Amino acid sequence: MPPSKGNTNSGSRAQRAPGKRKNVLTLLPPTAIGCISMMLMILNTLFWACFLFPMAAVKLLIPVRSWQDRCNSILSIVAACWIACNNANLRITKRITWNVRGIENLAEKGWYLVISNHQSWVDILVLQKIFHRKIPMLKFFLKKELIWVPVMGLAWWALEFPFMKRYSREFLKKNPH
Repeated sequence: MPPSKGNTNSGSRAQRAPGKRKNVLTLLPPTAIGCISMMLMILNTLFWACFLFPMAAVKLLIPVRSWQDRCNSILSIVAACWIACNNANLRITKRITWNVRGIENLAEKGWYLVISNHQSWVDILVLQKIFHRKIPMLKFFLKKELIWVPVMGLAWWALEFPFMKRYSREFLKKNPH
């Protein structure tokens, strides 16, 4: 049914608030916006990998704890910039209204265990968006096989994400630990 004369709602697209500039991406079909967003994520990952990988190599080649701690500090800064750019991508390409409560008293220098029911890879982007610069950088437990994922595997290793080995039920019955 066509909209009535007084109805300016065009269906699935949300109306912008008065005084806000219209994002040019809203003129594109959702599939095109999704492709642009994914391309921006890939380019952002490759861009920050150019800074992350040389520092990871230095960290690997100089096995002195104090030097590795310095490398870890630099790697954390690079990762924070990477996450900030991912968040900017979300802000530009997605129209998401975030309704988050309970993060007011978090501290970037604190310790937190964040538990998620991990429904998809998007969970990671959402958690990074919510907790970026509010708590220390999130680190996820990863299957050891994921270290072989191009670009990301080396990034996870350099950022000291914990890799875990999964054992079969039979192995655990024979070797409980």
